Amino acid sequence: MKRTILIVIALAPLVALGIIGVGLARPSWIPHWAHLGPKHEEGDAHEGHAHGNEASHSSTDAGLYCKEHGVPEKFCTLCHEELIKTLPLCKQHGNIPEEICTKCHPDVEKAYNIEMCPKGHGLPASFCVECGKSATTSAALPDDGWCGLHNKPEALCAECAKNPRKIGPLAAGEIPEPCRQPLPIVKLSTPKLVRQVGIQTALVTEEVHAHRLGANAETAYDANRYAEISPRVVGFLSEIRADLGQSVQRGDVLAVVNSAEVSAAKSQLLSAHSAVRLAQATADRTKSLTQSGAVPARAELEVMTALNQAQASAMDAEQKLRNLGFDNDQLAAIIKNKDTSNLLDVVAPIDGVLVLRHAVKGEAVQATSQLFAVADTSRMWLWIDVYERDIALIAPGQSVSFTISGADPNGQGHAFLGEVTWVGTEVSDKTRTSRIRAELANPNGRLRANQFGEADIQIGSEHKATVVPKAAVQRKDGTDLVFLPLAQPGEYRAQRVVTKPTDRNDVVEVAWGLKPGERVVTKGAFLLKTEIMRGAIGAGCCE
Repeated sequence: MKRTILIVIALAPLVALGIIGVGLARPSWIPHWAHLGPKHEEGDAHEGHAHGNEASHSSTDAGLYCKEHGVPEKFCTLCHEELIKTLPLCKQHGNIPEEICTKCHPDVEKAYNIEMCPKGHGLPASFCVECGKSATTSAALPDDGWCGLHNKPEALCAECAKNPRKIGPLAAGEIPEPCRQPLPIVKLSTPKLVRQVGIQTALVTEEVHAHRLGANAETAYDANRYAEISPRVVGFLSEIRADLGQSVQRGDVLAVVNSAEVSAAKSQLLSAHSAVRLAQATADRTKSLTQSGAVPARAELEVMTALNQAQASAMDAEQKLRNLGFDNDQLAAIIKNKDTSNLLDVVAPIDGVLVLRHAVKGEAVQATSQLFAVADTSRMWLWIDVYERDIALIAPGQSVSFTISGADPNGQGHAFLGEVTWVGTEVSDKTRTSRIRAELANPNGRLRANQFGEADIQIGSEHKATVVPKAAVQRKDGTDLVFLPLAQPGEYRAQRVVTKPTDRNDVVEVAWGLKPGERVVTKGAFLLKTEIMRGAIGAGCCE
């Protein structure tokens, strides 16, 4: 009995150590699906960065934590490149170890106490493909040739050309500068999901297009073909001869004003001309007497002065009537007929249409009262509000197309054509826009003043352009991108592109990033974008 007790006592510590050993071999915070990874020889521990546990066993032991990269040591492929060959990798998110892919397995963030990307990209900070901090993971994704640091194509990045970045393996402790930043691959897990989402693609084609700039615009009468009509005298309207919408010619009588000023001006003209005739006769008689010696030369000088004064008074009287609208023939008729009536015709100064009428028969009017307005509507002005960033693209002579807002429920309203005639010289401090003036042809009078719409200004000549449907282009972080289907069904890669507007509403030009013949996602592109957005909805792969 004593021997049995002694054996039990001797074995008890061994059993306890075995239990403790199991606990050390697999900590309780490791999920059941996580692999412990390969075993390494003693002394295989890496150097060059700090860890939270200074135990002497293998550096890839599950119990160690890599403080430098914020993940468990056993999954840190940045410190142990040999693990890339043995650990399962997530191809959809940059070939990071599957066990720490927080987009595919959101629960591991808390389970492993993983340090996440501070920019909200949903991946471990040191393995974030979008931030470009992991050369290992970034290199595994298709490089779309985009400079993430300067947000432009790498081939067009002057900053990168001046300061080339190191490409290839990095030395220990060297952090790559975030220039090329490939985007993750998006995967729809099953063909059924692809059908449910309704993914559709379109071919990238080449067509002839012209670059156009769209802007808000408003129509107005051509100020060079518009006239406001006033009576020019104080009086009252005795007759109205024109009405709204009536076509008039220059010189047509629109109304008649009864004014004492007109009678006084005519009387002054008649009196002045009588004085001129009298002064002229006196001057002629004095001249002959002076030549015969009957009167001194001084007398001739006096009568010539009187004649000049009479002529000046006559010219003043004529000018007053000219200011009221009388022409030379009318002035001659007043003198011939000795007309002193107080009636003044209000006439149209230009050809056009009567577009405004305030005149009422019997109304008392002032010299500046606006009675009518006449406009030639065969041409109209268009005021275009262009943002200051686009002003440099505008120049006089460029073609303009204007479509009225709401004129057609289907958005295919009639386009009015014209050209830019003036570029504004100031920018509004409130809207940060400059006013551009264009002239539009309006032969049928369909265009009216003060109509709002969309103006398209052609800012480049026609040329061959690579185009895609507008629905294929998505916007992310100030950059346009499209999605290209990969060889593996249900997998799509993002391609950043540089786009320009065209003369069609349903397509855009791709100036960089695509070639004719490639296919891009149209329907479903927005859903794919949400998978790579900051704070993407759900996991990294659609399930």
